[in-house]
Amino acid sequence: MLFSWMKTLGEYLRGFFLYGMLEGIHGEKRALDHLFMLGLFGPMIGFPGLFNYYHLRMIPFYMKRLGVWKRRILKERDFFDFVKE
Repeated sequence: MLFSWMKTLGEYLRGFFLYGMLEGIHGEKRALDHLFMLGLFGPMIGFPGLFNYYHLRMIPFYMKRLGVWKRRILKERDFFDFVKE
């Protein structure tokens, strides 16, 4: 019981002190992922790009993420989506 309480306290403090830093890191990772997926599947949504041997080699690994990426890229956004609290 003592160890579970200490573990919970440790997770709380980690979230309290590192949330802002981790949010920035995840945002950068998401932006790079968008750029990579745009290069790989850009022609599918109307963005011209090169299509070569390396794209064909990577497509099987990224097909499972294609549906989620297309929904996220093609979603309509307005001003309030970009405003943070």
